[in-house]
Amino acid sequence: MVQVGYSVGLYAKVRGIDNKKAYKELLERECYSQNRSPIEISPINLLADVELRDAVYRDFLNMLKLEGQHKRYLKTLGLLDSSIDAGLYRTVPKNYIKRRLVGSELSRKYNLAGIPGFFQEEDFKWCFNRYNGFFVPVFDENGYIQGLSIHLDKAFNNNQDIWFSSNNKINGTNAKSWIMKNNITYNSNSVIITDNFLLGNLIKETINAPMLAFQNISNSYIILKEIEKTNIRNIVFVIRLPQADENLDYIINRIFRDLIPLNYNIDIKYINDFKDFFDNDFNVTYTLNKAA
Repeated sequence: MVQVGYSVGLYAKVRGIDNKKAYKELLERECYSQNRSPIEISPINLLADVELRDAVYRDFLNMLKLEGQHKRYLKTLGLLDSSIDAGLYRTVPKNYIKRRLVGSELSRKYNLAGIPGFFQEEDFKWCFNRYNGFFVPVFDENGYIQGLSIHLDKAFNNNQDIWFSSNNKINGTNAKSWIMKNNITYNSNSVIITDNFLLGNLIKETINAPMLAFQNISNSYIILKEIEKTNIRNIVFVIRLPQADENLDYIINRIFRDLIPLNYNIDIKYINDFKDFFDNDFNVTYTLNKAA
């Protein structure tokens, strides 16, 4: 939170305009109060194009390292060292000075306005928040990093995966609900979907099946958009047993509610561990659905 008197000058500086114009714009945005009560600065940046996001995030991740505990965790899921390196997984720095230095170095090379996750502090230096977890890049079909997911060491509000975002921060940018897809063509008739990008990466790197991965979406629109121009009729949703009760309710009521009336053949496959995906039972189920 920042005080309103300070917010006009701050807004003017980050926008490169005078205080009079800043005052007028803030009134139009309805985020400035004339009674000088505390207000919160909302994101003011449009999302940068994917090429710039990819360049910033690659340089950003190259400044960080993957801690041993997170590398061991990824290996228990079945990821090989080569896959871990190619996936650009990195531990979120806990040290505040480290985060400030990284933000400062990036800001000298790029305009970070429009890059989700980064924001300015009250001294106008760029930074990003601390989280206990590691970054998971979310690639698009062309290999660009669309955005970063954060896999938390401990779930927060029943979510273990959150977006690297800077909404409600000074000069911050909100993340979108990006989706990762693999090997989906017009002729595809089956698809595996999952609400976990780590599992999505395993599917892509091993069996290379048609796949959609997402997190924290509230309806099926994003899925329908990706499969509407294909021959897909069979959907296999992969869900982990430890979160089965909560996730199944979420899937049925939000994700599949609109898919079921459209006559898709929907199957839900439970797994205890990510490596269960590669067991014969699962592969047989998927093969039968694919041939249906």
